[in-house]
Amino acid sequence: MTGGGAAALLRHLGSGVRSTREARAYLRRLGLPEPDVERLVAASRKRGLLDDRLAARLWAEQWARAGFAAAAIRHKLTTKGFDAHAIADAAKRAALLCDDEARARLVLAQHSRRASGPRARVRLTRILASRGFDPDVIQRVLRESFGSPAPEAD
Repeated sequence: MTGGGAAALLRHLGSGVRSTREARAYLRRLGLPEPDVERLVAASRKRGLLDDRLAARLWAEQWARAGFAAAAIRHKLTTKGFDAHAIADAAKRAALLCDDEARARLVLAQHSRRASGPRARVRLTRILASRGFDPDVIQRVLRESFGSPAPEAD
């Protein structure tokens, strides 16, 4: 890898975990012709600087630790441009760290200390939903924490 494009790509890859799609997009934004983009991406892969499976695993583990549901993690990986094999591998490894229900309990524990009053349940429901948890999982963990919801007033 030589030239200005190579140096720019090295800096870009050194600033964070990137997918091959992100690296290609970066090089295209720099105005490099397509043959140079592909040559630089291939050279980066060969040198081990671009590894979509490893990058997907790292992102998935980070999002799992941050309390995102498996479905949300898969969606985020897709958005980053990882292929189906990398996503499946990463999602499987993230699931081994902790299942969705346990992850939802962790998020609930982190946020319930700050949530009090009658709107706490609503706020916590929104937080869990924004992290991609299934409605059934949300209801189960909230029921464990708060008991059955109060009936709606007519």
